[in-house]
Amino acid sequence: MKLKAKPRQPYDWKETGRVIGFYRRSLHLSQDEIAKRIGAGCNSTISFWERGIKEPKISNLVAVAEILGVSEMDLLHPSDEVKKWANLSL
Repeated sequence: MKLKAKPRQPYDWKETGRVIGFYRRSLHLSQDEIAKRIGAGCNSTISFWERGIKEPKISNLVAVAEILGVSEMDLLHPSDEVKKWANLSL
């Protein structure tokens, strides 16, 4: 018997940026610290993601997830609890 995967909602990169901001603030990391660790040019890159202005590259998403101690899926498809704390619509 083959199990079917549960369908997921489409990835919303603007939501992902806000989730990155939530996790970053909860760890008391600055945008500059994240930018330096992933090799981004400046902290405005992180700011653009968190404000939903620019979409992060998947390679950067993997690096950010590692820094934040979460999986890429936690950033792409946050739980309802994280959405609540990050002030996202449920």
